[in-house]
Amino acid sequence: MNSMDVRQLHIPNARLEEDKVYPFLILKTISLEPGNRWLVLQDPNGYKILLPEKYYTDYGFKPGQKIHCRVDKINCNGRMFLEPMHPFYREGEVYEFPVTGKGQRENILGQNEWFFMVADVFGKKWIVRTFSEDVLQNPPETLRCKLKRIKKGQFFLVIQGEEIKHPELETGKTYPFVIIDERIHPGNGHAYFILADSKGNKHLLKKKYYHPYGLKKGQEVQCRVDKFASEGYFFLEPLHPCYQRGKTYEFNVDRMEELVFTDGFRQKVLVLNDCFGQEVKIHMDQETARKYMDHSVVRARVKGIRKSRLELDIRDQGTIGN
Repeated sequence: MNSMDVRQLHIPNARLEEDKVYPFLILKTISLEPGNRWLVLQDPNGYKILLPEKYYTDYGFKPGQKIHCRVDKINCNGRMFLEPMHPFYREGEVYEFPVTGKGQRENILGQNEWFFMVADVFGKKWIVRTFSEDVLQNPPETLRCKLKRIKKGQFFLVIQGEEIKHPELETGKTYPFVIIDERIHPGNGHAYFILADSKGNKHLLKKKYYHPYGLKKGQEVQCRVDKFASEGYFFLEPLHPCYQRGKTYEFNVDRMEELVFTDGFRQKVLVLNDCFGQEVKIHMDQETARKYMDHSVVRARVKGIRKSRLELDIRDQGTIGN
């Protein structure tokens, strides 16, 4: 790779920071295709970004209104995903919701699950699982629920004091699991592996991230317990077949990219290939980019692995060959 091979990518938004909340101005709504309307927002720097309207019809958004949005995610290509702040509710807070019904269903893990239906201030219904026999037999008129997360306008609620605890699994530790089944989630249509831990408890693993791993039903797989997800399940990360966290490896350099944002900011990105040929992108400053510009192989330390994707650190790892 010579120093001229830098691919420029123009990013249709200014550079903002993940997990931070910014004010946006609603300029107008547009329809890009039938039945698919978008809000055109203007960010604090005066640049435009689109937000799908369908998730937020209850929020009462109108052109000319100022709203606050959290930058939920910025993907490796610099594209930004926003979550507008709810007009009445905040994540992490506890609220009293009227109970409108209760029911029983079999969840994706094949377990019987009891739930309540509760209504928010707009009358929109949300499901809250219950693990308490007492609450179930004597349903209250209202339930105090903690709002764990709002994503695409959808509430993830748990009854206060009923948050699931798995004392046998600790976040950050690795345990053996057995793949006992594979199912399609009725709620979102995604394919999942069903994993069982040593105590027989069942867990979910989204299949699409791990195709190169060759995971199959009946196989034992070591997984790191990453965190407790909003949906009420642990997020598990199977150990990577080629890499371990904290260790340093050699990677082939594919190319250098430069992301050009609408506010004029330029971000150099070194694109490497992992053992499966998947792209791994490392954002770097101009000086670091110059150092690695002419190298075909680099050394990098694996900081983390999430959804099979590597998070790499190339600082002070040195370079190899040209």
